[in-house]
Amino acid sequence: MKIIRAEISGFGHFRQKIVDFSEGNQLFFGENEAGKSTLYHFIQTMLFGFSQKSKKKRDYTPTDGAAFGGKLWLSVDGYDEIRIERFRSIQRGKAIIYVGEQEGDEAWLQRILAPLTLETFQEVFTFQQEQLSEIDRLQEKELHDALISLGISGSVQVMNQIQQYTRKSQELYTPRAQKLPLNQKLNQWQKLKTTIQQQEQQEEQVQRAYQQIAQYQTQETQNHEQSIQLQEKRQKIEQQQLNWPLYEEWQQLRLIEEPATSIEKKQELQTFYQEYQHINDAIQKKETELSQLESDPGSDRYFFYLDQEITIQQIMREKVAMIRVFDEYNRKNQTYRHHQEEQQRMQQKRGWGKQAPSLSDSKILEAIATLQRHQEEQSNAQLRETWLNEQYEQLLTEIREMEQKQPNLFENHTKKQQLSVALIGLSVLFVILSLFGPWQWFALIIAIASLVTGGFLQVQQLKIRQNLPLWQEKMLKKEQLHTELTQQQALVTELNQTIARERQQLQAGFGSETDTSKWVQMVEEYNQEVRDYGYLLEELQVIEPELRQLKEQLRLFEQPFDVFEEWLPLQGKNLNDKVEILETFHLKMQEMKMKRLQQSSTIVVQQLSQLKKNRDELFEQYKNLLWDFGLTHPNEIPLWQKQWEEKARAQARKAELAQLLSPLFPQKTTKQMLTQELEQVIKQQRDLQQDFNVDLEERKRLEVQIEQLQKDGTLDQLYQEETQLRGEIEEAMVEWSKNRLLGQYLTDLATELSEQQLPQLLQQASHYFSILTKNRYKQVTLENNGLFVVGESGIQSIYQLSTGTKDQLIMGIRFAYLHLQRHKVTAPVIIDDGWLHYDATRKGQLAQLLAEFGQDYQIICLSSDQEMVSYYQDFNQEVKKLK
Repeated sequence: MKIIRAEISGFGHFRQKIVDFSEGNQLFFGENEAGKSTLYHFIQTMLFGFSQKSKKKRDYTPTDGAAFGGKLWLSVDGYDEIRIERFRSIQRGKAIIYVGEQEGDEAWLQRILAPLTLETFQEVFTFQQEQLSEIDRLQEKELHDALISLGISGSVQVMNQIQQYTRKSQELYTPRAQKLPLNQKLNQWQKLKTTIQQQEQQEEQVQRAYQQIAQYQTQETQNHEQSIQLQEKRQKIEQQQLNWPLYEEWQQLRLIEEPATSIEKKQELQTFYQEYQHINDAIQKKETELSQLESDPGSDRYFFYLDQEITIQQIMREKVAMIRVFDEYNRKNQTYRHHQEEQQRMQQKRGWGKQAPSLSDSKILEAIATLQRHQEEQSNAQLRETWLNEQYEQLLTEIREMEQKQPNLFENHTKKQQLSVALIGLSVLFVILSLFGPWQWFALIIAIASLVTGGFLQVQQLKIRQNLPLWQEKMLKKEQLHTELTQQQALVTELNQTIARERQQLQAGFGSETDTSKWVQMVEEYNQEVRDYGYLLEELQVIEPELRQLKEQLRLFEQPFDVFEEWLPLQGKNLNDKVEILETFHLKMQEMKMKRLQQSSTIVVQQLSQLKKNRDELFEQYKNLLWDFGLTHPNEIPLWQKQWEEKARAQARKAELAQLLSPLFPQKTTKQMLTQELEQVIKQQRDLQQDFNVDLEERKRLEVQIEQLQKDGTLDQLYQEETQLRGEIEEAMVEWSKNRLLGQYLTDLATELSEQQLPQLLQQASHYFSILTKNRYKQVTLENNGLFVVGESGIQSIYQLSTGTKDQLIMGIRFAYLHLQRHKVTAPVIIDDGWLHYDATRKGQLAQLLAEFGQDYQIICLSSDQEMVSYYQDFNQEVKKLK
């Protein structure tokens, strides 16, 4: 493969940059920050994709919004010219390739580049200074792996198959992995076994917890019913307090006796009084008429009336309109004053102006709902934290008790077992000596003591082995509980901080009220008052012009009354009173006018006499009725009637209050009794709510405990999961073993093939090393799993070489790798200032090597070394300026 051209749309500081490449050896020269490393990473990105962002890696993303990516043209044997297009914003950084007229994707690109991978490109075809310093890599194993990775053993298919088997086995299981399938299943199996043991112990706890929860739920139902009854009782008492003035009025009215007279007799008396009063009125009129006839008829008032009679008649015709306007004005004015008082009350309460304020922001209600939800979550989280802390403390107590009973749990059990076996063996030896030696009794005593000590140690060791799994299980559970408790504490802390922050943001709008449950009601009350205030302002704006218009009409109606103020008492009277006074004056003057047109005073005297006779006869007729009511004269009837009507109104009011208050006050009571009863109900509600909160907290704690205990399922489910999991583990282990055996077999086969070509690698490495060192060193050998060089002063280890010479050796061996691959060029060689420790002579020798090697490979050197430019020019190699 060879690179033809790079077109950089945006990468690092490059914008719309085009770089052409030659086929052989070439040097791109540029000052520091010219973009040499940027060009290298652009080529790598085009071939293998964008790397993940990291703080330790340079980010080449354009900062000005330019398209991140570009195009790269390649020449690959067996294909037409290939164009790779890759942009971060298109297909999430996946490549689009064009081979002639055909279009392909990322997978096709990888098949074209195979067996070249990102790792092979970086480790084999890229020369950077830090890679040349890895002298420890030059061991036989690394050389062997490099040969295999390059496929120079002659069997790329074998190597691919090895990688496939190895990848499959590693995708299933590695000893220290955590996330691979077989590792996860084994860990799940261990945890499941522990869970089964715990579940068997905790099943009884779950049943007891369920029974307690059922009891708490029953108690909660009873408390709820009792709470409803207390709330109804409290509402009734508060309603009684609210209607207490009416109750007091009712009690006072009950003391008033009902009228003893029937309605029929009262009506009869009233009829008599009306007739009697009618005759009296007629007598009074006749007497007045007689007096006027006998007096001077030339009254000034009468003549004034005759002058203004037409005006008065005109006013009387407009009477109905005047009264209607007057009543309308009074009604509007009363409404206007009431609205003004309500407006002033709201202004004093809220500090509002003449403009209606806006409603509260809807986000406030959302924020209050969020705060209340967080408070609920925080309460549940604290309950769970308390339960976890109790479990953790209980487990710590159990572990300490085990460690106190078995202090040897931490000691080396293997050494103790060996000691006990040794003592038993020593006892057997002394038994044998006691049978044949001269010290047989002494040996027998030592044998018995050793046997007893060894047996005791064996018994202790057996107890430790029996308790050790349980102790390990509790230690594992302790770590799990500690981790979960830490996470729960962090959650509670986070919720507390969130609640404090949200309360701080909202508290300013609610003054000293800290009960968040009342905040929603306060917001709704505020919004209702805003709407009411707006309605008042609108009504005032409507009523005010209407009042002005009605007032103007009243002023026009009152103007004709000015001429009557000298003759009639109109000063300080309203329009309604003025109309009544004028109407009375009009009727009186009309009557006088009619009398002047009638008969003389003699007829009036006769009529007056007949009326008085009729009055006396009527009195005699109803005299007994008056005595029945305790009256002596008809003039006492109005006072009696007024008293009777007051009693009747009192009885009607009593009946009305009785209908209203009888259900509310079934028994007599006092205000003090109501206050005491209300305080008692409030105390009962408070105690009941406190009991409810305690029961609710305990029930939630039990529910959290059950949730924890049942988190891994029931025993039957756990047994079924264990059987299924063991079957899956067996299948995975069989698959892993098969891939492992096949991979090892093919690896051995590939090793045998690669070792056949190792001498060719060392021979070519010796040739390149000789060129680089100007024949000072002539051979590179591999002996006893170590690299040595043969020079003018004999054979010596590579660790005795100078830093520059080590760099030359590494470069020679790596070029030898590539030489063996020359018949199948996988990628161009890219060197990024790989001669940091070279002096002038060594740089010249490197230029000579690159000129020779460039006949088989495309070489791209990136450098800011001006001296290297001169050497390239000496060997007629191409130099390109990179700006």
